Amino acid sequence: MKNNNTITPSIPVDTENLIERMRKEDKRNKKIMKGMFFLYLICSVLYTFLFIINPDPALTQTHRIAGLSFVIAFIIGTFYFVWEYRIYKKVDYSLPMATLLKKTEKRYRFFSTRWIPALIIVAIISFGFTITYFERLAQWQVDPFEKVIAIQGVYWGIMLAAGFISYLIWRKRSRPIWKDARLLLEELNE
Repeated sequence: MKNNNTITPSIPVDTENLIERMRKEDKRNKKIMKGMFFLYLICSVLYTFLFIINPDPALTQTHRIAGLSFVIAFIIGTFYFVWEYRIYKKVDYSLPMATLLKKTEKRYRFFSTRWIPALIIVAIISFGFTITYFERLAQWQVDPFEKVIAIQGVYWGIMLAAGFISYLIWRKRSRPIWKDARLLLEELNE
């Protein structure tokens, strides 16, 4: 079985082409992060009004707790996407090649510490999702623990599918840049 993460120097990397691809992908990512920032900001405000400030007596304590968890997740997401946007906005292509390649390799790595806020957001939403559906499935006559496991199974199944799709997108768009940056960096360090 071939390991796709190994770097095999078969064709020399065209530096100008790599920088152009980096610019294009950084521009696309910056635009995505800006859009996600506004989406999360709007959702934060909307959910705050719908679930926390809303004086409707039909809103149960469970609805408010679930809504609060969504609001917290959206607020964390808002700051996360601002942070990510600034990373892409501050990319300086005039840096020395070795420095630029190190930063590019770090920025385009699939697994990194940048995932921690995203995982926190997903976990907080998981809590709100479970509370919401636990109450909605009140007529389902099973043990509460089994109900929570079923709800979590559906939720995390959806999250795993989304994670796999994001991996495929990374593999198509960002992995070639990451791979070429790593290869050039290794060549410079020899």
